[in-house]
Amino acid sequence: MPVDSKKAERLKLIQQALQDQSAIHLREMAALLDVSEMTLRRDLSKYTDHLRLLGGYITKIHDGNEPGDYRVAEQDTRHVEEKRRIGKLAARFIQPGDTVFFDCGTTTPFVVDFIPDELEFTAVCNSLNVLLKLSQKPNCHIVVCGGTFHRKNQVFENTTETGILDGVRLTWAFVSAAGVSQDFGVTCFNFNEVEVKQKVLRQAQQRLLLADHSKFDTVRTAHFAALEDFQYVVSDKKIPKAYRDAIAASGAQLII
Repeated sequence: MPVDSKKAERLKLIQQALQDQSAIHLREMAALLDVSEMTLRRDLSKYTDHLRLLGGYITKIHDGNEPGDYRVAEQDTRHVEEKRRIGKLAARFIQPGDTVFFDCGTTTPFVVDFIPDELEFTAVCNSLNVLLKLSQKPNCHIVVCGGTFHRKNQVFENTTETGILDGVRLTWAFVSAAGVSQDFGVTCFNFNEVEVKQKVLRQAQQRLLLADHSKFDTVRTAHFAALEDFQYVVSDKKIPKAYRDAIAASGAQLII
């Protein structure tokens, strides 16, 4: 890739990262992009109309005509760094021609951020925040499970939406969770997410759980799976040792 193209790709990834928070530390972004802080400083010095560097943090400049960044209603903004790193790790699994289900939640959009624009793939989703991210990928064919829109968790629900999934063969299911417990399994907050999660877990060739360390040893209202239902768990380095051992015992591969 030519140097200018690499710089443009870096700047685009920074802008996508800033859709989920108001600022990101220069050191963190440099590590995520595998470049030096000086390289990013040079990039930003020539892109001052849109991005700026303040006190070691990269921020986005808004003009009066630019629509506000999209925010998931009641979004949990904690552990953003961990979620972004999880997204970067998970995105590497997607290959050209794959069909991938992207679950709802606040971690999944970070996966989309790190999918190269040139990659051709099919995405299946059932939430608005993920759909908006996928729409930025020019070579992504999108299949949406439509229906009634639930504002709280940004999910589309329909009694026939799982019928859409009947006709789709998934290479990957990227599934999010709000709680992972050795005793009570994998859970989420909302019952309206359960049917689709279970459906894609049955139909996907490869099943991947996205969960930062704060989700472990936590139980939420709606149960939908066990650790044994996943072949991969993508988390961060703060995951408790007891759960590292539990994931290994379940036969899944831990990616951190």
